[in-house]
Amino acid sequence: MQRRSTRSFAARPLSIAQVALMVWAAQGQTTGERRSCPSAHALYPLTLTVVAGNVDGLAAGAYRYDAERDVLTLIADGDHRDRVAGTTLADHAWLRQAAALLLLSGDLEAAAQHFADQPPVGRRGARYVWLEAGHAGQNIYLQAAEAGLGAVLVAGFDDDRLLGLTPAIVPSGQHPLALLGVGHPADLQS
Repeated sequence: MQRRSTRSFAARPLSIAQVALMVWAAQGQTTGERRSCPSAHALYPLTLTVVAGNVDGLAAGAYRYDAERDVLTLIADGDHRDRVAGTTLADHAWLRQAAALLLLSGDLEAAAQHFADQPPVGRRGARYVWLEAGHAGQNIYLQAAEAGLGAVLVAGFDDDRLLGLTPAIVPSGQHPLALLGVGHPADLQS
């Protein structure tokens, strides 16, 4: 009932514990080798990148989430929220105000090869990757609502501009799928 898209974020920082909740909800390991969202044949082709800018206990930078070790690894220091938000088609002005951006990307080629024998031949794998990204995005929304945070999923971005950012934010060989802004909603700032 509380899950809504938030397009106005307060300047209040997220805590590292709140970011940890979001990344775990998207791709965290549950039991054994399973994760928090379903994946066809347990392939787990998604990668989660955290673009942190206003997080207590986490320096500004882009971090890759390793679900098996439950750790964030710095891939580019500095605040990249403005550059990443600048690749969107219409959402730059408010998205850059989110305390953190969560980028979901996927290995479409690996999924295409894995599911190559399923019809429609050569295309089934990509469908599974997109569905998994949807599951991960919804998990982030639900976890944010539970924590009293705001979240919004943006799919309108220029893939080539996002892929061309230097330093690279999207992992090599991956396709950007969704970008989620997370932070404290502005209307709850007081």
